[in-house]
Amino acid sequence: MFRLSMEVAPTPMITVREDGSMAMVNHAAEQLFGYDAAELIGQSVEFLLPDGLRSVHEQHRAAFVTDPGARPMGSQRDLYAIVSDGAAIPVEIGLSPVETSSGLMVICTIVDLSLRKKEEHDLLQLASQLGKKNERLLELVATDGLTSLKNRQAFMDHLKAQVEVSVRHGRPLSVLILDIDYFKAFNDEFGHLAGDEVLKEVGRILPEASRRSDLVARLGGEEFGIVLPETDKEGAVVLAERFREAIESGDWSVRPITVSIGATTVQPGDPVPRPKAPELSEILTDADRALYRSKDKGRNRVTHSQESS
Repeated sequence: MFRLSMEVAPTPMITVREDGSMAMVNHAAEQLFGYDAAELIGQSVEFLLPDGLRSVHEQHRAAFVTDPGARPMGSQRDLYAIVSDGAAIPVEIGLSPVETSSGLMVICTIVDLSLRKKEEHDLLQLASQLGKKNERLLELVATDGLTSLKNRQAFMDHLKAQVEVSVRHGRPLSVLILDIDYFKAFNDEFGHLAGDEVLKEVGRILPEASRRSDLVARLGGEEFGIVLPETDKEGAVVLAERFREAIESGDWSVRPITVSIGATTVQPGDPVPRPKAPELSEILTDADRALYRSKDKGRNRVTHSQESS
């Protein structure tokens, strides 16, 4: 009865004698391993294991015989079996010892984990792909479509983080607001397509003139913002002049392009509380006021908010 039940069982099963030889192999096991039962019966069960595991398995099998008990095999490591074409497949094996008139027999119930492993691998790959797509999506959300610079929201998020660092560590932080001079008149005279080319070129020049730690963003229209970590008032003015000169000396095919720049600085020890939206707005307002002073003084110049009028 047991032999018949085992033979028709849908799960691959092999019975192994105390000496390690295979005594019974059901049809499901034949299909799994690719051998006829007659080819396996009498063979050592290690025949179905990778070469590197056979001697270790013999030791474990000998230990099992001295202390038999129903338990999973190899709970501390992944198990692999060898099929007829030489391929190693991941398996899960349950051991059930049975005392018979012929001695101890061990029923080995085998589960092929190939599909599960493949599904796990596919899920990991899918998770990795989704992670990369999410990163790309976040990047797109933070990017200005025309210039490929960071957009206003990304600028504000970065500024907030840098203000927190500046206040926490008592380090200077400067912000520049740049505006392309007479840009509306340029658009009216030469058209919006020409205006877009100017915005793209400014978006190319500014990052080239910036430091690695700086963040350059397009805030909207013809307005750009730059966050300058670890930069005091004097450093902000020097860098702002570098940006202004880089734009002024650009290769402009239609007519010369210049920018007006407003700068402001959060100094170490300034009474700036933990940053909230109003404090960020105050920083930007100071830079904007400095920008409009640059425009009032004739454009194509740099003004710092802490300069006397």
